[in-house]
Amino acid sequence: MVEYSKDYTIDEMITVQMARQVTNDDVMIVGVATPCVWAAFTLAKVTHAPKAIFHYIMGNTFVLEPRQVSLLWLENTNVQRAYRKHNSGECTIELLPHDTLTTIEFFRPAQIDQYGNTNNICIGDWNKPKIRLPGCAGIGDFSMFYKKGQYLYVTRHDSRTFVPSEKLFFISGVGFQDGKPSICGGAGPQIVITDLAVLGFDEKTKRMMIKSVHPGITVEQVQQNTGFELIIPDNVPETEIPTVREIQLLREKVDPLGIRKLETLTGKERAKLLTDIVMKEMQMEKRVMPIISP
Repeated sequence: MVEYSKDYTIDEMITVQMARQVTNDDVMIVGVATPCVWAAFTLAKVTHAPKAIFHYIMGNTFVLEPRQVSLLWLENTNVQRAYRKHNSGECTIELLPHDTLTTIEFFRPAQIDQYGNTNNICIGDWNKPKIRLPGCAGIGDFSMFYKKGQYLYVTRHDSRTFVPSEKLFFISGVGFQDGKPSICGGAGPQIVITDLAVLGFDEKTKRMMIKSVHPGITVEQVQQNTGFELIIPDNVPETEIPTVREIQLLREKVDPLGIRKLETLTGKERAKLLTDIVMKEMQMEKRVMPIISP
C-alpha cells in the first residue's frame, strides 16, 4: 500500500512530479544551474528507473551512478567518474538519436505561449532588451528533434511567464507553431510542471490544457495566473502528491542540502540558503558526494 506524505514543500512537489516522467529507457540530460532537474532525475534513478542514464551537459559525460546533488563538486562527483566522455557534436548527432533509448530533458523557460513556444533570449526588443536571458544553447535541438518531446517546468506560475503568442518577445524553443507539429520530426512539448498545476497540450488543437491542479489550488487560480485561455476539461483531477518514500529519499539521500530550493526561493531567503550550502560543502573533507543506495 502506497503511503502518501502530508508534509512536503512546493519544490518537493515539483521535483517529484518531474521524477515521475522518467522511464527506465531514458537518457536523462542534466543541464546547467537546474538543481530541481538533477534532484528529480536522481530520485527517479533510485526509485522506479534504475536503468536510466545520466548525461551531464557540463563535461558531456554519460554517468551511471546516482550520487547526492552538489553545488560545488559536480565535476568531482560525476564528470571525473563518467564511463564515457565525448564532444558535443558526437553527443547530439551520433549518440542521443537512438532507436531504443529515449532522451528526456527538462527546461525552465522565461516565457511560454499557448502552443508551447518558449523564450530564453531576452525580455523586450532583442535589439535593445530590458533583460538579457541565458540564451538558446541547445534549446533548438531540444525543442525540435527529440522523439520523446519537450518537458518543461516553471517554479512561479504567473502571467509574466505564461503569455499569449503576440507577447512572446523571442522564440528560442519551438513548440507547436500555429498549432502544427514540428517540421523536424520532434514530438513537441508534452508537459509543463508548475507550482500550481500540471499542464499538457490538447492532441487536436495543440493548445495548452490543464491536466491536474495541486492540492489547495483551484482551476480558477491557475487560469487567473495564465496570460491566455487554457483548455479546461470537464473534470480536472488533483495532482497525485508525493509519497512518504519519495520525500524521505529526496530529503535524506538525494538532496539533503536542499539545493533544489534555490529555484523556488528569492531575495534574502535564497541568499541565506546559498551561503549555507556553500559553507557546508566547503567544510567537506572528501569533496565527492556519496553514491545513493535506496
